[in-house]
Amino acid sequence: MRLLLEEPVRMLEETHGLYSLAARSAWLTKLQWGFTQEKDVCVDFDITLASTVYEATLVYPVLFPHAPAWVRPRDKSESWSGHQYVGSGALCLEYGPDNWTPALTGVDLISSTFKLLSYEKLGPALQVETPSRHDFTIGQRVRLSLQRFGVTPQLRASLLTAFDNTVTPIAVSTSPRLSGLVSFITKLGPSDSPDVQALPTELTDSFVGGTFTRTGFAVRCEDWTPLKAPVTNQAAVREFLKERNRWPWSDDDDRFAFVLLVDDKFRLRPIALATGQGATAYEYQVVELETTSDLRQPERNRALTGKRVAVIGLGSVGSKLALTLARSGVSKFLLIDDDILQPGNLSRNQLDWLSVGFDKVDGVRGAIRLVQPDADVQTRTFRFAGQESASLNSAVLEQVAACDLVIDATANSSVFSSLAAVCTRRSVPLVWGELFSGGIGALMARSIPGVDAEPLAVRAAINAYLSTLPEAPLKHAQTYDAVLANATLVAGDAEVSQLAASMTQFAIDALVLADERRFPVAAYLFGYQEAWVFEAPFDTRPITCPSATASTGTEAQKDFNTEALTNLLAVFGPPTC
Repeated sequence: MRLLLEEPVRMLEETHGLYSLAARSAWLTKLQWGFTQEKDVCVDFDITLASTVYEATLVYPVLFPHAPAWVRPRDKSESWSGHQYVGSGALCLEYGPDNWTPALTGVDLISSTFKLLSYEKLGPALQVETPSRHDFTIGQRVRLSLQRFGVTPQLRASLLTAFDNTVTPIAVSTSPRLSGLVSFITKLGPSDSPDVQALPTELTDSFVGGTFTRTGFAVRCEDWTPLKAPVTNQAAVREFLKERNRWPWSDDDDRFAFVLLVDDKFRLRPIALATGQGATAYEYQVVELETTSDLRQPERNRALTGKRVAVIGLGSVGSKLALTLARSGVSKFLLIDDDILQPGNLSRNQLDWLSVGFDKVDGVRGAIRLVQPDADVQTRTFRFAGQESASLNSAVLEQVAACDLVIDATANSSVFSSLAAVCTRRSVPLVWGELFSGGIGALMARSIPGVDAEPLAVRAAINAYLSTLPEAPLKHAQTYDAVLANATLVAGDAEVSQLAASMTQFAIDALVLADERRFPVAAYLFGYQEAWVFEAPFDTRPITCPSATASTGTEAQKDFNTEALTNLLAVFGPPTC
C-alpha cells in the first residue's frame, strides 16, 4: 500500500502496461491486483502454455522501481524450473538485482517468465537448453551448508602423494563456531606424521580454540556416487565400503570418526560418523579455500546509543570499521557480505584463522560480540547488486533503509549506485570510501540528508574536482597494488587501517548532533605518502560539495500524483490495509 502512495504515477503506468500486454497476448490471463500478506503490491496472473496453466504472482516491493520486482508461483511450494530460488520460490529471470534498472517494468518480468517457461516446457523436445546467467560466488554456493570441510591447495597436494595404499589414516579438527561446523584435516598418515597443512593452534588444540578432533581414514574408491546422498546412516557407509573391501575397521561397530572418500578424479566426499540415536552419518560440504595471499568513550559517542549502522562489504576496510564502531559504542549493526573468509584475506582483514571457511558476516558478528556481548547484530550473507533472488534483494534493501547510517565499504560502483538510490529514497545518511592502489592515499565521502546533497550529486562534485588535478599515476583499484617507477607498491594493513579509522570517525560524525560535527565538508582526499598531488604524508584535501537543497514539488506535480493515486484506487478497490 505504501508503494501506491509513494509512486502513484509509476504504478498507474504499470497497470496500463500489463493490461495492454494481456490484450495482445493470448497466453496471459487473469490480472488480479491486490496485496501480499506483507502488504506489498502484487498482481496475480495466469500463463497458459501447451494446455498447462501456470498460476503466478508478480510482487512489487515497497522500494520499486529502485528495487526489482519478482515473479513466483502463487503456491510457493511449487517448483516450475531449475531456475528458481529455494525458499522464496522466486524465478531467476533475465532481470534481477544484478542488472536491474528503474526503467524495467512488470511487462518485462512477465514476458521473461513466459520465455523461461517456454524453454522449460518445449526446450527438451527441441533439444534446446534453457539459457542461464547464473554465476554464483563460492559464498553463495555454500550459503545453506552448515557443515563445511575446508580444502586448501596444500591438502590437495598432500592427497595426490598420500595413496600408496587405498586407506590412509587421517586426523580431522572441527571448529564448532559461528553458524555451523568447519573441519580441516590436520594429519594425513600415521599419528606421528607431520601436520599436513599449517593451521593455528586455535584450530588444532581443543584447549586453545574449543575445537574437537576425530581420527578416521581417507579411503580411495573409484566412484562414490552409488552411495546415495545425503547419507545419514553409518550402516549405509559401512555396507558401501565393505562391498569394495574398503571398510577400514575390523568390526562393524558404529564409530565416532571421519571418513573422507576420494574418487579416481580426486574429488572428495567428507562424511562424519557418529554413535547414538538418530542420524549416525553427516555429509560435509567441500569448500575449496584459496591461499594465494600470504568502555571508555568520548562524551560525543553517547549519541551512538541506539543507532543502527549498516556496513556493506566486510573485507579489509569494512571488517576493521565495523569492529572500531563497536568499540566506539555502536551496538546495533546490519552486516552484509556474500563471501567467506579465505586464508589469503588474513593479511588485511580484521578476522583470523578461527573464521576461515565461515561467512564473513558471521565472523565479524562473532568478533563484535567478543567486544560487546549484548550487541544486536543482524547479518545477511548476500551479494549486493549481484545475482540474487529479487525477493531476497527487496528484503535486504528494506533492512538497509531502516538503519540510521549506511556505510559502503565495497569500492564497487554498482553497489554504490544501489545504496545511493535507497538512501535517497528513505533519507538515510550514506558514507563511502576507497583506497588508492599502491597505498598512496584514499578518498572518503558522505551524504547526510538535510546537510549535504544527494549521494550521486556528491560523487559528481568529487569527479569534477578530480578532473582539475593532474592525472593520477596510480588509479584506485580494489587490488590495492600498483607499479610506479619500476617498483611494486602494495597498500598494506597500515594504509587500510588508516582509511578504516578515518571512515569510522566520519561515520560517527554523521551520527552525532549537527552542532558537534567535526568534518565541515562532505568529501576528503588524503595522502599516506608523498605522491601525485600529495605534498607530504597525511596531506588532506577537502573537496567542496553542494549542500542540501529544499525539495519543493510544483503544484502541478502534486496534482498529477493525486490524480494518479485516485486512478489507482479505482484499480485496487477499497483499501485493505
